Amino acid sequence: MKEVGIMSFGARRRLSMVIKAANGAATKGYSQHDSSCSDDASITSDLDQPGSSSCQTSPRTTTRMAPSPHTVPSLPMKDNMPLPSKRFSLANWLPDQPGGDDLIQSLKNCVVVSSQQRIRLVKVAVTGLTETLGLYPTASDKTSLAREMVQMFPAVKDTTPGLEGHEHFYNNGSGFLEYKLKNSRMSLPQDKKKRKRRSRQELEVAAKSAKTVVAEDEEEPITPGDQEKVDWMRYSPPTGDNQKKHRDLFIDTFSFRRKIINGSPTITDVLCQFPRLQDMPELINLEFQLLYPDQCDNFISRWGRMKEQIILAGEGNASVLVQIQKFQPDDNRDLCALTALAFALHKSVVQVRGTSTSSSRENSLLFLVQSIPEGTDVEAAAKAKKPVYQQPFLLALGPARRPVQYFAVLDKVAVPCGTSLITAIDRLFKCHFVFNVHYSPALLHFWHFIAAFIYEVLDPHTVKPIIRSFASSVRAVEL
Repeated sequence: MKEVGIMSFGARRRLSMVIKAANGAATKGYSQHDSSCSDDASITSDLDQPGSSSCQTSPRTTTRMAPSPHTVPSLPMKDNMPLPSKRFSLANWLPDQPGGDDLIQSLKNCVVVSSQQRIRLVKVAVTGLTETLGLYPTASDKTSLAREMVQMFPAVKDTTPGLEGHEHFYNNGSGFLEYKLKNSRMSLPQDKKKRKRRSRQELEVAAKSAKTVVAEDEEEPITPGDQEKVDWMRYSPPTGDNQKKHRDLFIDTFSFRRKIINGSPTITDVLCQFPRLQDMPELINLEFQLLYPDQCDNFISRWGRMKEQIILAGEGNASVLVQIQKFQPDDNRDLCALTALAFALHKSVVQVRGTSTSSSRENSLLFLVQSIPEGTDVEAAAKAKKPVYQQPFLLALGPARRPVQYFAVLDKVAVPCGTSLITAIDRLFKCHFVFNVHYSPALLHFWHFIAAFIYEVLDPHTVKPIIRSFASSVRAVEL
């Protein structure tokens, strides 16, 4: 190497230059051999004589020179493809980890996987992945690990129809593995991260540049007949004699009403223009039925069986189990199941107007239902609500475990929702669609579960992995 003059370079550079030098020496040897033959041929005068010793016949019969001692043998190749890169095997890694055998046995023997088991599996898997391949494994590596996890432990499989089963662990840059990797990389210095965190100014510039101007649809002209129907419903209080006419005109003006509501007015504005939605709350169900004819009754028809499955699946989560145990056997099982679902799918950090805020499990329930003593002025209570409760929620009149009546608080307007918790939840959910409003951020996962896996008005492939994972646990419960 000293002769070549490359001692000051790195190991890989030195090896490359050694190979290059060796190949050059071999080429030079061949060159000299060929030129010597060429010189002999130029001196010899009888080239065409039979039996003469000529270099013209030497290319096919010349003995190859011995390889240089510096020559490195070429690596084996298959079909001109490089050798496969290093891979991580969970099956080889997991048994050697502390508690690995116990985790293997618990996952192989269980039917419903608890959140603690899933979290522990992901933690061990990501630890092995990063120790083997670093903090930035390829998408192929993460996909292979996700598939290996569900092959080893079928109980952790995502059973959402249309999916292979590993997608909640990793799929296209999301999943439990990716979330854990992101958390592991947070402690890295900024210059070691592949994706640099942009400054606030850069984010603002990017947000402005991403905005596009969407051309508004031309408003459909309001026919005199539509206007007459809307005015009649607005100024004619419902009575026993004209309620059928109200419903018929409500159906006739559906398209016109959706045009107005999709323009994002406030709920108060909608109720001012269509006051029958308040004093004839069954019209909320009718509007949702016009939007989703086949899914309107799914919650009422499916909840009776699913509530017990949710309670049993929630018992695998320690914090959920504590809440379930607070309910007595004769308590409201519907409220118990809804509490278990809200706790199991709790979203601890929420974005409110661009600001991240934390929310405890107990506080998140207040975005679903709040109790007030029996005899309280409901309208006054709705108007006195705290500003943080901007999205629709239920006001329960009476004891917390056994209320006598429910009201949906929309803006600061109370809309009757009946005496059954399930009927009230059904109407509350539909209010989000009827009035075109967002879910409460603290209950985003809760409502997405109901929308995707009970009502089926949301594609289940689009919800977060934690929601699909819990839904798989619920489906695995056998009653």
